[in-house]
Amino acid sequence: MPVEAINRPDAEDLSALDVKPSRELEGANHLLDDHAALERFYEDNGYILLRGVFDSDAVAAARDEMLAVAVKLGLVEPGDESGRWTGTPLPGSMEESPLYAGIARKLIEHPVNLAVMEKVLGEPACAVPIVQYRTYPPGGPVTVVHQDGFYSPGIQDYKPVWVVLTPCTRDMGGLALAIGQNKRGYFHNVGKPSPYPFPRDAVPDDAWATTDYMPGDVLIVHPYTPHCGLANQSDRLRISFDSRVQSAANPSAVAATVKAVTPNSVTVDAEGLGERTFVVDENSFIRVVHPGVREKFDGFADYTKPGMRLVVVRDGDRAVMLRKAAEG
Repeated sequence: MPVEAINRPDAEDLSALDVKPSRELEGANHLLDDHAALERFYEDNGYILLRGVFDSDAVAAARDEMLAVAVKLGLVEPGDESGRWTGTPLPGSMEESPLYAGIARKLIEHPVNLAVMEKVLGEPACAVPIVQYRTYPPGGPVTVVHQDGFYSPGIQDYKPVWVVLTPCTRDMGGLALAIGQNKRGYFHNVGKPSPYPFPRDAVPDDAWATTDYMPGDVLIVHPYTPHCGLANQSDRLRISFDSRVQSAANPSAVAATVKAVTPNSVTVDAEGLGERTFVVDENSFIRVVHPGVREKFDGFADYTKPGMRLVVVRDGDRAVMLRKAAEG
């Protein structure tokens, strides 16, 4: 029976440290020129893994840009393309640091790579202005088990994209996915506070899979697929980012600057749309202050300020989601 929602305040939580993948992810390069077959694989399994499809020079350029930030932070030595960790601690949350701005978008929108994304979507693609960058050292952050669609409602036909920029063997903490679990609804436990962790028994232990990832590989994760980053037990940084792609002709998510706010609306200057006013209500998924925390609707006009850069996910003139922008 499909899981529509979970509300179990007394349930034991599922940690990424509990995930022990026993299965191997399958490559789907052979389906890339058959969109219907590729989409069936995606819906059946909850992911698409494409090996070595991104332009190698563009991947190397993105790697060098991310490593340059790591050098600036003292995490790696200059000139070390392997990303071997110096032992310097990661300085707090860096996933959406402006130091990385533009790296992901430039890589995804390279003509060779954008052609791959067009085959994945079945139509011309563009980047969603949401990116998280990972330069995770050994013993560093471990992402919670989650489903991207739970935190990003309303983006129609978008596909989350995960890319590694240096070799990411299993000991480095690559992504693990629960195969075929994308067909059972959301597992996030709304009986617990944000980030609404999964109950420990929600996902079968034998559903989890991973692989060794290489630069140029692209992993497309279904918005309903449970997944997490595993612990980095190597001596190198895990250099990767995750973004999303959507229809270029009919994008649901747009980057915008807040112009004015009322208790029930937000007026923005939106890229490609101009100045627009959107209705905001108690069902809007609001996280404009911190991208990982849903804010309460009460007080919306107090904490949403003119000048903020947001991602607006729209359905007509209603804001389905408002999120602090990370424009990649």
